[in-house]
Amino acid sequence: MSQSTVLQLLPQTVYVNDGTNNPYDVTGNTVQAASYYLGGQDLQTLSLNFTEVTGNLVIEASLANPPSADSDWFQVYRLSANNVANVNSNTSSYHNLTGNFVNMRAKIEDFAHGTVQYVKISY
Repeated sequence: MSQSTVLQLLPQTVYVNDGTNNPYDVTGNTVQAASYYLGGQDLQTLSLNFTEVTGNLVIEASLANPPSADSDWFQVYRLSANNVANVNSNTSSYHNLTGNFVNMRAKIEDFAHGTVQYVKISY
């Protein structure tokens, strides 16, 4: 019998302009990855949905349980999303990530425009 788990790394997040037009960073939830529950499981599928986002999506993993500091995290995936020129654009995609990761999280760095509908991980 197969098992399927879907975890939300970053919930719906909307860029909020504070009047300065300065980009900012958003860090999502820390969730247990495939290796936490399934031992040697090393394949996770990242799914994301953006609407007109300008910023950089960074997926980080940790081998520590629980991760206690930023130094416990390392980057496993990066996507530059710069959709301001095409304001009617929507991005929905899937990416496979391989590694025996215990915990994972998502960050949007330099978030300057748009809506992150979701960033999810499944295994």
